[in-house]
Amino acid sequence: MKRECPSLFAALLISLLVNVLLRSQTAYWPRAGLAAALVCVPILAAAGWLFARCWRLAADPVYKLLFGALLFYTSVLELLRLWQLAGRLYPGAITLTSVCLLCVLPVVYLRRVSALSQTAHAVLCLLILVSAVMLVSVLPRLRVTNLQTAPLTQGDFRAAAKDQLTLYPEYLLPALWPEQDKRGRHALLRLAGYTLAFDVGMHLLLELFYGAAMPLRIDPIHAAARCGVLSIFNRLEWLQFILWVMAVTVKLALYLYALVRLLGGQSKAENSAAGLDRFPLYLGGIWLLCAVLRKLDLDAALPLRSTMTWGFVVLTWMGGAAACLCKKLRRA
Repeated sequence: MKRECPSLFAALLISLLVNVLLRSQTAYWPRAGLAAALVCVPILAAAGWLFARCWRLAADPVYKLLFGALLFYTSVLELLRLWQLAGRLYPGAITLTSVCLLCVLPVVYLRRVSALSQTAHAVLCLLILVSAVMLVSVLPRLRVTNLQTAPLTQGDFRAAAKDQLTLYPEYLLPALWPEQDKRGRHALLRLAGYTLAFDVGMHLLLELFYGAAMPLRIDPIHAAARCGVLSIFNRLEWLQFILWVMAVTVKLALYLYALVRLLGGQSKAENSAAGLDRFPLYLGGIWLLCAVLRKLDLDAALPLRSTMTWGFVVLTWMGGAAACLCKKLRRA
């Protein structure tokens, strides 16, 4: 890992994988998801690649303001989602202010890109380890007979494609990185591929565990881990919550870094830390908006966020196409 230009791929991947872990309910059947992923992976990668091309052509203060608002709103939704999950699992134990402080305060350390990159790699390793332990724990309770044999309908494929085509801001963030940081081979394609492979794999594990009851389960991954043969997920359940907090913290640090770049606060040295002068405003703004939206229906807000992101992407495509056309007309 080069300190002069650390890779943020692990941070982007962590930010996407945490969406799978914090989902409150299963979204589709694995067979339909596997078929849909073959189409959705290139679509997501193409959307991110085309956005990056158009962003360089249509980089306008209005677009930057819209992108920044989208990242800030997404940060609030992630904190609310973690708080609501903690409230279901540990009723009355964790307040919204505690969740905000636990996730946002460590961002002070992650203001430097190298620190964010190194932490993301560590969290990614922990996530892989915990996923492997959970798989070993529930392995005796997985039943091949739980796999559903009913023919899939068009509605099943539409549900899988709709869920997998959720456009998260992470697919758009590489447009803000320096050129040398985006030269990984097929980075967006790998990012979408790893994310949807993990998503489909988790759905398959849950179908083997729950069978036909899978769509009816709330917080299915956590419930399955509790039922495993290893008592670590019952006795040391707080470790699982800490892992979720670390993953959400990486996501928020990534968003803060992007916000700083959008606001023109980046230094010539790519690995320089973001200034602390903006951090109190960031922390206070997030806490205030979380308090205002604490009763928000996330089941409706999260799909709406994806629709807003797609709308912003289409708007950027149109702006980039218009800018490209204007340049050609001027040359003519």
